[in-house]
Amino acid sequence: MEYKLILQDFVTSIPKISKKTIYEVFIATRPLSLTLAIYSTTIGIVIAYHNGFLFQTGQLVYDLLKICLVTLAGIFVQTGANLINDYFECEYKYRPQSVKKYHFLGKQRTLFDIFIFLFGMACFGATGLLGLLLLYFGTKEVLIVGILGMIGSYSYTGEPIVYKKRGLGTPLSFLLMGPLMVYGAYVVFAGSFSWSPVLLSLPVSLLIPALMLSNELRDFERDGKLGIQTLTVRFGYIFGRNLYIGLLAASYLLVIIFVWIKILPFYALFVLFTVPLAWKSYRLVAVNESALVPKTNKLHLSFGLIMIISLLF
Repeated sequence: MEYKLILQDFVTSIPKISKKTIYEVFIATRPLSLTLAIYSTTIGIVIAYHNGFLFQTGQLVYDLLKICLVTLAGIFVQTGANLINDYFECEYKYRPQSVKKYHFLGKQRTLFDIFIFLFGMACFGATGLLGLLLLYFGTKEVLIVGILGMIGSYSYTGEPIVYKKRGLGTPLSFLLMGPLMVYGAYVVFAGSFSWSPVLLSLPVSLLIPALMLSNELRDFERDGKLGIQTLTVRFGYIFGRNLYIGLLAASYLLVIIFVWIKILPFYALFVLFTVPLAWKSYRLVAVNESALVPKTNKLHLSFGLIMIISLLF
């Protein structure tokens, strides 16, 4: 009966949806963070192109279609993760909500929160459909990568696993949004295993857990009071800060090493122009400034873009 009431109230509320509600849904998707998925899938695609698996004779339209499907799959799975995260952490967020709540999945939730959850699950459903299309074009490895990606994305804050509260959010975000997503995009075109997409993506992929850490450092006191055992809460603020700095340093060091051993082109060294951004991030993390999150996001954007362009050469 409760779910029937939810459906009735949802249908009744559709004509009353305001611009503010649409904006709040848009914010819940965290559109700026979607560059993580876009960059990871693009890196995989570019490496496949570099290795000779794209745009062969008579394959232009076919490959363009696969590029669109791969990119959309990455965007949908991350959007789903963002929405599910918003749903399960909605109690910690300040957002004007209606007084009326419904019993949904064992908790009292507003109609808006229930919509966010269902929207997130719909995004995972869209990812699954795109994965089946890619499976038709590619190998069974695509299916395995897709399933692991969806399970991992939901379980970040989705119950009953909630690995963020177990201190695993940072390492698993690296694996899922970094090497796994890059490899998933690559194998759609290559059809066989290779270490090259995993290895060459590492400099950019290491900035993904750095971005997760910037959130953990910003919310350190709040998470501690709420009993959310993130990696930073478990091991302390200083540990989180030092790990953040280490990830930034490792990203630049790997680029230099990869250029030196000639698995990256010389153009990749242009990422050194982003060092001032990294230095600002370092200064912000030293004083626990909330601006650390957008600054780290800008660093990932600029560093990743330069890496993608250099890989095209």
